[in-house]
This record gives sequence, C-alpha cells and structure tokens, in this order.
Amino acid sequence: MKKVTLENYRTDKYYLRIVKATAELLTEQGYVAPVRLFQKMQLLTEQDIVAWRRGRGRLPYLEKAIRCNLAQASRILRILRFHAHDLNLKPSSTVYLRKQPGNGMPLKFTKYGDNKLEEAYTTHLVSPRLKAAAKDTVINNFPICNAK
Repeated sequence: MKKVTLENYRTDKYYLRIVKATAELLTEQGYVAPVRLFQKMQLLTEQDIVAWRRGRGRLPYLEKAIRCNLAQASRILRILRFHAHDLNLKPSSTVYLRKQPGNGMPLKFTKYGDNKLEEAYTTHLVSPRLKAAAKDTVINNFPICNAK
C-alpha cells in the first residue's frame, strides 16, 4: 500500500466510503467520532462498541474488534483527518471512560496504547455550523435580562 499523503488521499480506495460515512454522521449528529465512522463503514458493530465500553474482558481494546487490519484502520484515520480539514471541521479531544458502576477508568483503543493513535481515536471532528447553531439556540432560549 502506498503511503497516504495530502496529494493522493482522494484516490485511496477508502476515500469515498469515508466521505459517505462522514456526511451521514454530520447530518445525524453534527460531528464525526472515529468510533462511529468505523461503525458506519461496517467495520465495527454496536455490540462491539457496547462490550468495549463496558470493559468486558474479551474486548480490552477497540482495535481488536475492528474488521480490518491495523494498517488499514490507521489509513482510514489519516484520510479522515485530511477530509475533515477540507470540510473545516474542528478537532475536539474527548475522554472515553468505561461504563461500569463506580469505575470510570479510561478506555483503550489500541493494544499498546500508542499515544498518536489513541489521540486519533479520541478526537471528534465538529462542524463549525453546529457550534454556531448551538450557540444561537442557547442565546435565543435564555435571553439576557436587564435587571434594574
């Protein structure tokens, strides 16, 4: 496989699937979470995500459940970042914690905890239009009162 670069990422075999999944996620929720992107691309199931979030022993890290090899998963994350830049999406770091009563331990995405990959998985890409719309909604729903 050729290395994904700014010059060639639009010709990659995953590009159109990423564009489609990104568009769907932006329409549905206004942001793209890499975990949900893999789900939209049918490389992860909801059951896998739930098992991982609950911290079940059989799924100690998310990459174990992704239905492609790790080089392809990294490639998809890289293409997503290039595409997000084209769409002017803003990165937003997110913390993923286990969903267990009384146990808010951080979730692992990779087997060895590679910092760059962990960061790529935890970075949500937010539409600036969503942020502006949310800000307008807050301002309109809670008008500023001039107290005397």
